[in-house]
Amino acid sequence: MSIHDEIATDFSEILQEFGKIIIYEDREIAALISEPMLSSELVLGGEVDDIRFTAKVLRSSLSELPRSGQIVHWNHADYRIKAAMSRPPHAIVTLELGPVDP
Repeated sequence: MSIHDEIATDFSEILQEFGKIIIYEDREIAALISEPMLSSELVLGGEVDDIRFTAKVLRSSLSELPRSGQIVHWNHADYRIKAAMSRPPHAIVTLELGPVDP
């Protein structure tokens, strides 16, 4: 068993105990959600509050790698994928999520 297989097994156990369900492409996927970070973003016309957080999921739970701009539903709200970090052969894919309309 490779180190990446061991990490996948351990992360799967963490998701079973602490994971939250997100909806991505109409599928329920367990994810480890970070604490949301609230900041202000300067936009035309003033400042708006911006919330960002990460969702870490098992690569094996995805049919294809997520791309920036796709929508994820969590905690009764929609969020846009701002960035996706995927480093094969690592077992974990990290999604940076933010508001759909900043």
